[in-house]
Amino acid sequence: MVNKNKGCVFVAVKVKSKQVKKTILSLMVMSALTLPASSTVYAEQTAEQDSYSFNQIIVTANRVPTKLAESAANVTVITGEEIQKAHYRNLGEVLRNVNGIIVTSHGHPGAGSYVRLNGDDRVVIMIDGRRMNMDKGASGRAGYDLNSLATLQNIERIEVVKGAASALYGSDAVGGVVNIITKQGIKDQTSLDISAGSWGKRNYQLTQQGKANGWSWMLTANKEQQDYFSYKDFLTGKVKDMPNSDVNNNGITFRLDKEIDAASSVTLNVEHADSKSGQPYMVPGRSDGVSPLHFPYDYRTSLSNNMALTYNFDKGKETAGHVRAYQNYYTSDAHAYRNGAWSMSSFGNKARGFEAQDAWRLDDKNLLVGGVEWRDTKVDNPGRYDGRSVSNRAVYLEDRLDLDKKWTLSPGVRVDRHNMFGSKTTPRAALNYKMDNDTNVYISWGKVFNAPNVDDLFQPDTGVTVGNPNLKPETGRSTTIGINKKLNDKTQVTASYFKSQLNDAINWEKGSGGKWMPSNVDKQRKEGAEIEIRTALSPNWRVSGAYSYLKVENMANKASSYTEDVNNSQPHGYRLSVDYNKDLWHLGVTGRGASGRSSETFTSSSYWVWDAAVDYKMNENAVAYVKVNNITNRDYELNGTNASSGGSGGPGGPGGSGGFPMSARNYQVGIQYLF
Repeated sequence: MVNKNKGCVFVAVKVKSKQVKKTILSLMVMSALTLPASSTVYAEQTAEQDSYSFNQIIVTANRVPTKLAESAANVTVITGEEIQKAHYRNLGEVLRNVNGIIVTSHGHPGAGSYVRLNGDDRVVIMIDGRRMNMDKGASGRAGYDLNSLATLQNIERIEVVKGAASALYGSDAVGGVVNIITKQGIKDQTSLDISAGSWGKRNYQLTQQGKANGWSWMLTANKEQQDYFSYKDFLTGKVKDMPNSDVNNNGITFRLDKEIDAASSVTLNVEHADSKSGQPYMVPGRSDGVSPLHFPYDYRTSLSNNMALTYNFDKGKETAGHVRAYQNYYTSDAHAYRNGAWSMSSFGNKARGFEAQDAWRLDDKNLLVGGVEWRDTKVDNPGRYDGRSVSNRAVYLEDRLDLDKKWTLSPGVRVDRHNMFGSKTTPRAALNYKMDNDTNVYISWGKVFNAPNVDDLFQPDTGVTVGNPNLKPETGRSTTIGINKKLNDKTQVTASYFKSQLNDAINWEKGSGGKWMPSNVDKQRKEGAEIEIRTALSPNWRVSGAYSYLKVENMANKASSYTEDVNNSQPHGYRLSVDYNKDLWHLGVTGRGASGRSSETFTSSSYWVWDAAVDYKMNENAVAYVKVNNITNRDYELNGTNASSGGSGGPGGPGGSGGFPMSARNYQVGIQYLF
């Protein structure tokens, strides 16, 4: 098998919005109507192509099992095998290499990171369809830190759906959905992965699975330690060690399945993660204009304990359904050393939920899916606000109507009843045209709704930050058009274009009094495009390349005009992936880059970063590997700062860009062994 990491590189050029739209749409039409098919087949590549097949079954886009060619959505699937062969460290690394996805990180491994889909960080993160976002708010508008995922070892695949999904998934699904689907135990097997590398890295991962008498289980345990990390200073060109940047993470997951009969089962999911990491935040010497942001002694501890019990029925059918009860619990303590004394601030986020979903085949043309959801979250923040509760009730319904053999229309609607903002209705509609077995074209439209989180509303006046109880919910709409085209048995092309607008968008900004405060920006609009080509050059070589365009604009009030967002870290994005498999060897090289970034916010307008992983199969049970990140030792950052952050802005200014550098070149050497 070959590693199928998404990615691509193109020459960086300045492109105007209208030019991009015209180019992408032209490519989509050409792909659909003019490009010929080939009868050439690479034998070793045929099985590999199945993972890109239009017959591939996905569940996230429509909430029921649907072929990719019949899903009117921009969908990317990342397999567990891709994750394993690339030796990714966390969820952020996985998503960062997918075309069009932006992952923002403060740089050091213990800091938070969050994902943007279609340029929006209002994204629902799910595990097996269970919502993981915190209503407190953290790491962007979605309230989910990608580093808080317990492990990557139990992932079967990740389905990423870009575009408004509030009609199916509710609040936060403005930019899209990331659904992490876990593995079910299928055989008796134990695996051990041990690795070490730069900066005192030590990683230990244990997986044990089994199946007997209608029961199956999957257990993972992992421990990750690192003494510090280094970054390359863009001012001096020297590699420097970041003080107080140690990492100590532990994680355990357990999935237990009991088969009742051929069509029904019960699943128990348990996840535990705990962490203790240093918190330097910015590089030494930086300030936000109020207080130092490099603290040599601070550290943060966090704990996550989640549990879900699911009854599955009509398994293997298009009308599959489930009933689920769950609880997600997360707590974090920040320990700060100030003026010769320690202090601590903490918060807890406890969410309880119940959901039920079913589907009905009304006739040979109509498949109806519907469900109900209940979720209640209690947020504690001692010394600031205590016991604040947020609850939501929802019902959703969508009809998949086969107009004929080629056209499929999917109208849907969702009604949310929020305890603070009342009822909100979000409709959506999607139209898919299957030209032939190798081509489909789609368009989708939907309204979105996102309620303010608890921090937005109730953050007390700390002298630095203060909440705003008068905030209104964010509302808006989004449209996506796209095409998937299989040119021949070796090559596929996907392309899409989207446009969205958000009203009353919530944004934290520093006011005249020097305090950060959220407010409803009058409007925010985004547009973007993506194109990706994947091809097998031979039975041993696979290459994929991609380009993405994103423009984000804000309107501060009705009297002003739109201004471009200088915090956009990827106006033009590029991905390249090269995979080689031969006998006992596997080599994967990935490159990712961006251009067109603002010099107010970032140290450079563009960057390129290259990673590589090499596997050698020692015998049937053992694989040795080497992973090198940032091969060219590039200085770059994914999270910029500017004058609005309190400093002078510009490269090197206090509070300016360069405060959150990513890791310098580093390596990891390990071995995987099966028992």
